[in-house]
Amino acid sequence: MDEAKVGENIRALRLAANLSQTEAARRAGITKSTLSKIEKGQTSSPISTLIAVAQALNAHLADFFRECPPTCRYVLTRAGQGKTIARDGTAHGYNYEALAVDYPGKPIEPFLLTISPGDKVAHFCHTGQEFVYMLSGTLEFTVGDDTLLLHPGDSLYFDPTQVHSLKPRGGPARFLCCFIETK
Repeated sequence: MDEAKVGENIRALRLAANLSQTEAARRAGITKSTLSKIEKGQTSSPISTLIAVAQALNAHLADFFRECPPTCRYVLTRAGQGKTIARDGTAHGYNYEALAVDYPGKPIEPFLLTISPGDKVAHFCHTGQEFVYMLSGTLEFTVGDDTLLLHPGDSLYFDPTQVHSLKPRGGPARFLCCFIETK
């Protein structure tokens, strides 16, 4: 899914919540200019920013990526068919493949992430909870003051209000990451 469609969905949700860009940006802890760029599809924001915007709009993260309302009670995502929502050209270079975008009202947003050597190391801090399950590669994961090496089969559940960062070691790292919204 491209940034323009994500921006359209965010704008529609903001208007439905009867919020100005200024107020929505204030609630999300970002500038009005940043929110404007997001709504116009002029920037790819990190998931932590999108989570903050979702909370400011009292919406679910998945609402930003929905192309049409679901017509059934489940979402089946075939291997390699998840919706790419952030590509190698984004600020951090991470590839986020959304695995259950069209299921409404879910408190968990699962993604298949791929991070390659050379991608920027970013520091994240956001609300909710987070779960990581390593599929391939090795990932250096820092949570607060602790640095952990994650290998295939390892999992990590943590409080993402702590500053955290991740960096692949030796080659690309691929893992399942679930962002859990808490209200």
